Amino acid sequence: MATFSERLNLIMKEKKLRQIDILNLAKPYQEKYNIKFNKSHLSQYVNGKFNPDNEKIFLLSKVLNVSEAWLLGYNVPRTRESDTVEDTLIEKISTTVVKLNEENQNKTYQYTKNLLHFQNRTVQEVSIKYKSKELTEILVTEKVAAGVGYSYGNNEVTSFYKDRDDLMQYDMATRVFGDSMEPELSDGDIILLKQGYDNVNGDIYVIDYDGKSYVKKLYNDGNRFVLKSINKKYSDIIIYSSDIQDTYFNIVGKVIDCFTPVEK
Repeated sequence: MATFSERLNLIMKEKKLRQIDILNLAKPYQEKYNIKFNKSHLSQYVNGKFNPDNEKIFLLSKVLNVSEAWLLGYNVPRTRESDTVEDTLIEKISTTVVKLNEENQNKTYQYTKNLLHFQNRTVQEVSIKYKSKELTEILVTEKVAAGVGYSYGNNEVTSFYKDRDDLMQYDMATRVFGDSMEPELSDGDIILLKQGYDNVNGDIYVIDYDGKSYVKKLYNDGNRFVLKSINKKYSDIIIYSSDIQDTYFNIVGKVIDCFTPVEK
């Protein structure tokens, strides 16, 4: 999600507008809607020091002819809907309010002031809730198959990014390819491993066997290893102890955590 300042600077650059241009364009709307707006306000918004209140968001969206939600940074179309209904509603409210006596006008003012306060507080809470977290780079080694096996090779390393700060301590990270461990592990997920193993009894491990890598639930009864998928459409892979005497077999490590990578 972009910031208000980023969106404001973007539209100003595209429309080749200076701050003085926006101030001049805003004057008719200031008079029409009785909104206070000056050079100091605009400079603070452009520099990202402060965000505008709802009145000034409305004013700037009118001046720049973009939607208020887009200007606030949300991933929505920038095109502004027709102002006809909006203007008509404001005019209706204004026409009605002037007909009220002073006492009822004061009640209306207090009511709308409370509504505006609640609305601003709600927008602030939503903004805090969806504020982007700082991303951390994770170096991911090896391609791992969650399917029928993936021939590995040169241990290439690729950068991925996470927005979680609660991951468990790990020795290495690798990536899942395939859907055999769904719904627990999805295609493209990053899995974190503790190297080595003990008491193999159905936990998820990464296994190298016969030139391929696998991520599976691993069982051992003394005579054989069973590599089992969570997705029922995949058959078990059974490796007998006699099979690994002349074929490379290695339990790389136990899966202790996972996350879905995010774009930087």
